[in-house]
Amino acid sequence: MPVPDAGWGERLRRVWWELWRPTGRADPVAGAVAGFALAVPLLAAVWAGRPAVGASTALPVVLVALPLPAAAGRGERVRILLARTAWLTGAGIYVWLIGPRTWPLVAGVTVAAAAGALAPRVGVIAPLAVLMVGITGSGASPAVPGVEQLAGGLWASSLLLPRWGRPCPDMPAPPSVPAPRPVPAPPRWRHAARLALLVGIVSSLLTLGGRLGGEMHWLVTSILLTTQPTPEATRAKGVKRVLGNTVGGIATALILIPRPDPTAVAVTVGLAGAAAYGGRPANYLYWTLAAPLLLLLLSDYDRQVPWYAAAVRAGLNILGGALALTAARWLWPTHPWRKAPPAEGGPPRA
Repeated sequence: MPVPDAGWGERLRRVWWELWRPTGRADPVAGAVAGFALAVPLLAAVWAGRPAVGASTALPVVLVALPLPAAAGRGERVRILLARTAWLTGAGIYVWLIGPRTWPLVAGVTVAAAAGALAPRVGVIAPLAVLMVGITGSGASPAVPGVEQLAGGLWASSLLLPRWGRPCPDMPAPPSVPAPRPVPAPPRWRHAARLALLVGIVSSLLTLGGRLGGEMHWLVTSILLTTQPTPEATRAKGVKRVLGNTVGGIATALILIPRPDPTAVAVTVGLAGAAAYGGRPANYLYWTLAAPLLLLLLSDYDRQVPWYAAAVRAGLNILGGALALTAARWLWPTHPWRKAPPAEGGPPRA
């Protein structure tokens, strides 16, 4: 007898479980190291009476501390960490060179988006470095251009170079059975061109309206973090970002209502960083729950942020995800769902 289709309730339950279930192994030790790396510069700057310097030094830690490939050896880990630090330092120097002019910032973010898509060791860190340093003004008037980004990157790299935590157990070898030829991955240039075009258009429109600063730059951030080489990957990441950032944004708004002092904010950033980086290997959704608190408090560390800013940024994340999915589906789309050619000697597929 044919099996009846599952009802809507069962389908929703399955989708909900697929969103929340761990797909990897959490790394609380690495999360604690990342939280420590974030909190120390902030606390040291508070005690020195220079909270803005602490924020500009801790901001690079957010990008440098993103998870490294699990299979990367020590040499590859060094190369990745140095590449990230170099991009951040270059972003600080570039922002210092362009000053308060917005159009050169738009150009820098757009070019960095394309370059990062073509450079796996850097990826989305390249445009995020230029955007975040430029918007926060942390690279505008330093004593030495790029020194705060360099210090933050080297500080994070020194803590992250060792492989903290226990290695994941080896997975059993899959059984030796015929499998179809995999569909080739889409060319990187296509993803780079799509991402650069989308970021350039949105950033330009915001600049024409005088809205790239303030809260609206989070729309560009959402596009950068959501856009993937294929529509399926973009949709999967976008759904988790919308869900996680909405819940995380509500939690952030509640924390901001009593207007915590800089010391409390520094401790909160450290705890949020530990939760975000420790949970990210298990499920990207866990990262999106804690990251809004981390990024919101850190990007506006030296000024009071209204509680409703979290809700605004959650809405911008939703809009950015929708734009990213639209671009991935309609702008030079890839078609990974097309069936692969049959293996040699195998029967043709229907």
